[in-house]
Amino acid sequence: MKYCLNCDWFADPEADTDDDERSQAALEHFVETGHSIDSSDSVGRPTTPVICEAFLVRDLVGSFGQSV
Repeated sequence: MKYCLNCDWFADPEADTDDDERSQAALEHFVETGHSIDSSDSVGRPTTPVICEAFLVRDLVGSFGQSV
């Protein structure tokens, strides 16, 4: 699947297009927008893992407050 990392654009592998046409569409999207395109073998767009901000802040800030 080819999808944009900056917006909702994607080239659906289920559509009646071959890989060359999807690649061409991805290239055209990049040229028009300057957006980054990911061409992975996944069937969908990856998602960001859900993390608790409190733990993230604790781990980042807490490590700076400790002496070595």
